[in-house]
Amino acid sequence: MTRFLADSVVLFVAYVAAFLLRFDFGTPTWGWQTVLCGFGAAFVLGWAGLLLFRCHRLSPRTISLRNLPRFVGAVAFTVICQLVLRYVVLRDDASIVWRPPASVAVMAGVLALAGLLACRYVRRLQLRPIEVADLLGRGESEVNTPTVREGFAGKTVIITGAGGSIGSELSRQVWAAHPKRLILVELSEAALYQIHTQLFDQGGDTSALLPIVADCGDRALMRELLTRERPDFLLHAAAYKHVPMMERNPVEALRNNALATRTLAEEAKAIGVGTFVLISTDKAIHPVSSLGVSKRLAEIFMRDLTEDGKTRFCAVRFGNVLGSSGSVVPRFRQQIAKGGPVTVTDPRMERYFMTPSEAVGLILQAATFAKGGEIFVLDMGKPMTILSLAETMIRLSGLRPGKDIPIVFTGVRPGEKLTEELGVDATRAERTDHERIFVGHIPQLPHPAVEALLARCDTLSQSGLRLTPEDLRTLLIEEGNQP
Repeated sequence: MTRFLADSVVLFVAYVAAFLLRFDFGTPTWGWQTVLCGFGAAFVLGWAGLLLFRCHRLSPRTISLRNLPRFVGAVAFTVICQLVLRYVVLRDDASIVWRPPASVAVMAGVLALAGLLACRYVRRLQLRPIEVADLLGRGESEVNTPTVREGFAGKTVIITGAGGSIGSELSRQVWAAHPKRLILVELSEAALYQIHTQLFDQGGDTSALLPIVADCGDRALMRELLTRERPDFLLHAAAYKHVPMMERNPVEALRNNALATRTLAEEAKAIGVGTFVLISTDKAIHPVSSLGVSKRLAEIFMRDLTEDGKTRFCAVRFGNVLGSSGSVVPRFRQQIAKGGPVTVTDPRMERYFMTPSEAVGLILQAATFAKGGEIFVLDMGKPMTILSLAETMIRLSGLRPGKDIPIVFTGVRPGEKLTEELGVDATRAERTDHERIFVGHIPQLPHPAVEALLARCDTLSQSGLRLTPEDLRTLLIEEGNQP
């Protein structure tokens, strides 16, 4: 309604201003009363053009230069219709009120075009960008920042997957704690360059910042790196995280998420790394997807190394991170900017959400709690439906869900659950010193069973494209493992 009123005012002002310019700011020949009465036709034709070219859907948040042809088309349509009224339909003097001079129609069109665009761009400059925290539906969790910084200050820290959504935020927060040395391990050169440059530009002792392009499943290279650096903390964030993509590539989920974790954890134990933190996921609880199974296997393989060693192994489970590379938020932004539709898999689909800074703050807090063998679970509040997230983003863009921006349901994709679990109730977890961090009561397989499971995974990893998601799910069923 606000945009309708604003655009209507622009049309009216452009109409009156055109008459003023045409008659040198004097009174038109047939008087202002007649001129104002004639605005009705201009108003109807103006809005007909805006609706025909869907300009009414373009809010200050979604307007861009590529939309200029739509506004030009709407104004041209209005001007042409007015000229047709004047020279073809209404040619007698009695109808002069409905047919302004051609020069007035053209000037009004030009002024309306400038006004419609100016209103949107001026308003856009005043708008604050949509922040992921706006979508959370609750306050962000507070972290004991001094304790976290004290825990990482002056320490040597290695972060794998340092260029990813979680890895890069881990890198930023650890760098802010002034570590003795921060080693960024990342397979993607472009992602590594981006986070390294960002931290380098923040200043500090940049000689303590070391970027390493490497696959964390490369045993020889990881052994060399760990032996040389002797890290106090190893934060393992490197992983594939996109559920439907891993359903199509289960062998890579197995190799990268499960077996590479085991390789890295074995080398960390051999070297005597202080604390090894596996970044896990709520999809590892009763897993039905290749991603979930691979992360559950990673947890099992890591915890099996807890006994008889100096290294404190732990994992941290949490749900979706708003705005991450695999999140629906960037996709929804793109779809809204294009005018829709926004695609949602199922109206019942719901997920737990956190902001990147909130999730990482709690991960680092949990790392300082680690004694060995824990699977920490983050309390992420109440779940949110993906539909409500989409509707919120549309409203924050100044548009109306289902009207300005249509929402289309595409169906649940392979490997997806309608709902995820956290497991932070009293029967499945115990509290820590932080109200949002719990330790899950999650049984661990005996060592012989883990060895058998690892051997089976090694064999399956050689299957290549023949490996199916069902083959992975069968692994946990065969071993009788409970998540």
